[in-house]
Amino acid sequence: MNLRVQYMAQLRAAVGRTEEAVELPEGNSLADLLNQLADTHSEARSHFVTETGQARPSLLMVVNDSAVSAREAATTALHSEDVVILLPPIAGG
Repeated sequence: MNLRVQYMAQLRAAVGRTEEAVELPEGNSLADLLNQLADTHSEARSHFVTETGQARPSLLMVVNDSAVSAREAATTALHSEDVVILLPPIAGG
């Protein structure tokens, strides 16, 4: 299946692009996507997943305009043409 992944804030700088098309096997979950992105963009791995390969709890994830928590990532099925937006926590002062 083909997905579109959009990167926001410092994640955009970490992967060096604002968005990309990603192909995953049918039936994969949001957690599977995050692990594939962590492997593809190894320099930004810690933005996507924890050391144990779980979805980073602080990462805001949106699939087709619906927010998904890190706890739900493994059970959130993705479908062809889904749009996934990833936004890391924003710090400022």
